[in-house]
Amino acid sequence: MGVEEKIKTIEDEMARTQYHKGTEHHFGKLRARLSQLRKLAGQHKKGRVRFSVRKGGDATVILIGESFVGKSSIFNRLTGAHSKIGDHPFTTQKMIPGIMNYKGVQIQVLDTPALELSEAEILSFASIADLVVIVCDSSKGNLSNVMEGLERAKVSGVPFVVINKCDVEWGGGFCVSALSGEGIEGLKEDIYSRLRLLRVYLKPKRGEADRNRPLVVKEGAAVKDVWEKLRLKGEMGYALVWGNSAKFPGQKVGADHALKDGDVLTIVMR
Repeated sequence: MGVEEKIKTIEDEMARTQYHKGTEHHFGKLRARLSQLRKLAGQHKKGRVRFSVRKGGDATVILIGESFVGKSSIFNRLTGAHSKIGDHPFTTQKMIPGIMNYKGVQIQVLDTPALELSEAEILSFASIADLVVIVCDSSKGNLSNVMEGLERAKVSGVPFVVINKCDVEWGGGFCVSALSGEGIEGLKEDIYSRLRLLRVYLKPKRGEADRNRPLVVKEGAAVKDVWEKLRLKGEMGYALVWGNSAKFPGQKVGADHALKDGDVLTIVMR
C-alpha cells in the first residue's frame, strides 16, 4: 500500500469513528500518523526521497519491513552498530550499512526505512542483495503486505521471514526477540547457511595458510572462480589443494576442480 493510499485509509477511519473521551487517544495517534504520511507525500512530490549505499563485505543481506517491526533493533543486534530506534514511525530515514562478522566472513547487513517511506526504492535494493530478510512484528502480522511488495518489484529468490518480539506469543517464521537478544545467535547461523558461502584459505607456495581471513566464494565454486576473484596478472598454471575436496593433502588440480568449505589453496602461475 502506497503513501497516498495509507492517507486515504486513515482519513476514512477518522471519518467513521465518533470522537468522544473513549476515542480521544486513538484519534491522537491517527492524527500523528496522518501528519507523518502527509509529510512523506510532500517529499515524494518534490523528489527528495532517495537512498544510496555502496555494497561491501563478502555478501549483502537486506532487512525490509513496515514501520514498528524492529528492523533497526535486529540490525543493531546482528552488527553491533547503533542504528537509531524510536517509538514513532519512520525513525530510520536512510539506508544504513553494517557488518556482521561470522565465522571469518564479513556479511554486509542493510537496515532500511519502513516500506511506507518509499517502497519502490527500497525494494530495488532488495533485488541486488544476496538475501532478503523480511522482519515482521508478531503482534501485527503484516507479512502479506511485504510479500505483495516483493512480488510487484519482481524480486527473485526466496525471502527469509523473521518474526520479532517473540516474547509476544505468535506462530510461524524464525522467531527472535531483539529486546532480550533471544534467538539472535541462531538467526546469525541461519543467515550464514542461507547465503551458501565457501571459505577458502590461500597458502603461498612456501609458507602457511592465513586462517584469519578467508577468501569467500559461492557454494559450487571452482578453482577458476578463486583465480578470477584474485584478479592477478598472468596465466594460471595449476593449483594445490588441501581439505575436503582433495583426495589427498596437496593434490594437484586444474581450474575446474570444485572446492569445498575450508579448503586450503595454493595457485601456481605459469
